[in-house]
Amino acid sequence: MKSYFALFLIATSAALLITPLVRRMCERFKLLDVPADDRRVHKFGIPRLGGVAIYISMGLALATLPLISNLLTQSLRTYYTTDLLIALVPATLVLLLGIYDDLRGTNATVKFLCLGLIAALFYWMGGRIEVLAIPFVGAVHLPATVGFFVTVFWLVGIANAFNLIDGMDGLAPGAALFSSIVILVISLAQENPLMIVVSLVLCGALAGFLRYNFNPASIFLGDSGALFVGFLLAALAVLGTQKATTAVAVLTPILAFGLPVVDTGVTMARRLVGRRPIFQGDSEHIHHMLLARGWSQRRVVLILYAVCAVFGLLAALFTKTSSPQTGFVLFVIAVAVIIAVGHLRYHEVDELRAGMMRTVGDRRIRVANNIRLRRASLSLSQASTLNELFEAISLLLEFEEFAYANLHLGQEGRAEINERAFQTAPQRGGDGKLDFRNGRIFWSWQRAGVTEKMVTGSSSFWCFQLPLTSESGEWGWMNFYRPIDGPPLLLNMNYLTSSFRVELTDATERALKPFADRVNETHIPLSVTAGKIAG
Repeated sequence: MKSYFALFLIATSAALLITPLVRRMCERFKLLDVPADDRRVHKFGIPRLGGVAIYISMGLALATLPLISNLLTQSLRTYYTTDLLIALVPATLVLLLGIYDDLRGTNATVKFLCLGLIAALFYWMGGRIEVLAIPFVGAVHLPATVGFFVTVFWLVGIANAFNLIDGMDGLAPGAALFSSIVILVISLAQENPLMIVVSLVLCGALAGFLRYNFNPASIFLGDSGALFVGFLLAALAVLGTQKATTAVAVLTPILAFGLPVVDTGVTMARRLVGRRPIFQGDSEHIHHMLLARGWSQRRVVLILYAVCAVFGLLAALFTKTSSPQTGFVLFVIAVAVIIAVGHLRYHEVDELRAGMMRTVGDRRIRVANNIRLRRASLSLSQASTLNELFEAISLLLEFEEFAYANLHLGQEGRAEINERAFQTAPQRGGDGKLDFRNGRIFWSWQRAGVTEKMVTGSSSFWCFQLPLTSESGEWGWMNFYRPIDGPPLLLNMNYLTSSFRVELTDATERALKPFADRVNETHIPLSVTAGKIAG
């Protein structure tokens, strides 16, 4: 136990001393994270190679092991030297990749390809996921090919998850510290000296670094630190669970990395729903959404620390639970996460919720309204008079999705023809009111308690205009009015703008064209009359 305490103390002290040196070096050589977009929370350049400080601090602590001779160091040298190399060699390569990204920058494709190759090296060296435990199903032994892809996906996914949440002072190192503590507790329960040593040293390095990274931060993890810490934790989870029960081997690591996993899952889902590139950065991560509520950085970080602590406690408890209990509790956690994410005001979540309501709650009404619209279109296809046309439109408006509607019929510059048609139409006009205005036939319908004066020109209603045009010309238009603050429109607008508009246009043309033909028959063209007089 004294050796464990000494290792933690060395790692913490080293981080407290080395981090300021790395910060000064970054300031001297202008290795700063300068805010260049809205995704950055900070306002000025901050040193960004914090991962180097954590790596050196861990290295110094681990370098003291050969200088100590006791049962712990003897067991490590005898049984665990290979496992230590399996974890540290790929993690070192990830650190170098992150440093290159911090200094020179690289695109997401190259970064993920390199992470995938490093994860493949980890698998080749012996770090493998070979068994998965599915709640209510049991242990599933994976074929070699499947195990390879699962291992690579796990390592790359967790490394990127910690990189994604590294957008606020102290968040990523704090979340990594909680994950390290969970792995440490599980390692103590399993009596795994290697896991205890590495996770303990990582805890010390993170704790010392957090002193300078907590708000207001004077140095950032950078990609070097976030990718290195995430990859190392994922690797430790794989190595530590290779000798554990299958129930621990799957669920415990997922819960240990609860916050990064949830944030990454929500981010990927949002971008898929919004049809945006999955690897395109944005400012809608969980911590961004909490900041948008007006909370301070410290408050957001402390709340997310509490979330990490809850996930960590559950992960530790799962080491002693049975499979049915595990499945039930995991279901409860998933529901709680979904409810919590639903309160973060994501546009994608709101749209999915509205879509669910449209599918489940309003589906029957929407179907009934669309059927009425189809029936109105069919009636219009058979209408040949204005009275039949008005009756068909009344079928559309009877379900009162609209508050007010008016119809302007007639061709421009042909007021005489339009008036003759108006005089032959019934004055009631179906369920609406009929009038002759500005040289056109004017028909209107209104819901009970609504007047034309109340609706037209008001800022409390929106208007949708349906033009009535065909190959033979323009025959008028129809306006639909709805309250701006009213419920959603339970009607397929495509039906309204396609089949209904076409049938209404054709019906108007059939109703008005006979009057135009009569005028043409009773009026002799001026050119013909002049010719007869001249003769």
